[in-house]
Amino acid sequence: MKVIRQLALAACLVLPLSAWAEVVVSDAWVKPTIPGTENGAGYFVIENQGTSAVTLVGVKTDVARASEVHQHVMNDEGMMRMRRVPELTLAAGEQVTFQPGSYHVMFFGVKNPFKVGSSVAFQLQFADADALDVVAEVRPLK
Repeated sequence: MKVIRQLALAACLVLPLSAWAEVVVSDAWVKPTIPGTENGAGYFVIENQGTSAVTLVGVKTDVARASEVHQHVMNDEGMMRMRRVPELTLAAGEQVTFQPGSYHVMFFGVKNPFKVGSSVAFQLQFADADALDVVAEVRPLK
């Protein structure tokens, strides 16, 4: 019996934390690229349905030279500015909406313009969970 308990404990220690992480992305969309620009933005709802916190640390894609998580914040002069968010921790049960004027994914150096009706693939990377592949529809701005 003692050996079984030790083996069970050892298995728990070697299993990655991602075994308990349940991150779900819904309503993923990307706005069309503005003619004459090389940047784009993506939005979605992300929810941590797991029992422990997870930390989003990056975005990877082949559709652009670089991609990062950004957030719009108000500066001291009352102007909205974008800032890079190197880490975004979601507590167990927490949901965050990436939307215009808030959190979003910035795509820098878009290789082909994002056109309404097409899709954009990217991968969310976490410090403590498996990467999550996302396919976002390119939608017109309302």
